[in-house]
Amino acid sequence: MKTKLAAAVVAATTLSLASCAGGGPLASDRGQVPLSENPVIEVFVAEDLSPEVGQVVLATLEEASTEWGLYWPVEYWILGVDEAAGVKLVTEFCERREELGQWDFDDCMDREAGSEQHSMIEYQQLGAEALASGDNFSTAGRNGAAEWGIHRFASTQPWGLTGVGGIPGDEDVKTVLHEYWHAVQHSFISTTDFEARDELMGPVWFVEGSAEYMAQYGHHALTSEGRLPPVPEGDWPFAFESQMEGKLAQIDGESGECGSRNLISIETYEDPCSYLGYELGAWAIAYLVDLTEPDVLLEEFHPKVEELGWRGAFESAAGLSLEDFDTGFMDFMERSSGDRLQILKAE
Repeated sequence: MKTKLAAAVVAATTLSLASCAGGGPLASDRGQVPLSENPVIEVFVAEDLSPEVGQVVLATLEEASTEWGLYWPVEYWILGVDEAAGVKLVTEFCERREELGQWDFDDCMDREAGSEQHSMIEYQQLGAEALASGDNFSTAGRNGAAEWGIHRFASTQPWGLTGVGGIPGDEDVKTVLHEYWHAVQHSFISTTDFEARDELMGPVWFVEGSAEYMAQYGHHALTSEGRLPPVPEGDWPFAFESQMEGKLAQIDGESGECGSRNLISIETYEDPCSYLGYELGAWAIAYLVDLTEPDVLLEEFHPKVEELGWRGAFESAAGLSLEDFDTGFMDFMERSSGDRLQILKAE
């Protein structure tokens, strides 16, 4: 289901976009994700960042939701590198949680402004450390929250959008699209039980590989239609084929245990080779699309995942068993780079 969006409303460092149609493919019930009749996209930006950063992220989320559907409200929180600004943004987050009756303010601050791993303030800390070291590390994540009926995201400072390190702004736009695809994945799962949701999401190669492929191809398609906001060009070109070719180079350059792994063996984030799931998984989805059709995930896989389970939905969408898909894909990956890149040109 796709919903059209109304005009953006900009106020201070918080930006929001309300949908003129509500709902999604989910049913509201005890133990299921609560529904909102009018899903809203909101972007929250730390005070040490320009509001223009939030405007680019909001515009990108608008196009992603128009293209792929807006199923629950979205909150996208962007941290900078200043500690005081970061704590202020976390405080705003926790005040919001208490106001909505979702989380006690003090408990929220203890968790999100504390030292626990994957806390919100950690995004500010990681950004500050990266800036100090000059490595321009960045990260973003969908951090819940099904029990609140929202998609909650957090991000370190987007270097490309803030003109740091010569990084193309399109790298950050692609990251936003990658994270939003995780929202799409979660939107077709109605249970709030964590373990059940995790099982229906599937193995890491699929979760991250499909988000990465859809972000890369989505960026290509939206750019071709002139639908993405202008961003700093950076010091190198950002293009779909070259990005996917770079993934091939990384995959082909792997050695040792990770270099000998087949696709479906990369199942969990705890696996030391899980990082390969992003690159190898992205190419697996390109291969799946070549076998089927471009909208196979949105039209064939996700609508069936709760009914059939992850494996059943995948095999139904692919038209063959998971093992046969794996065998065919790994054989495909033995071809030359030129042969493999041909499937991208056919899409």
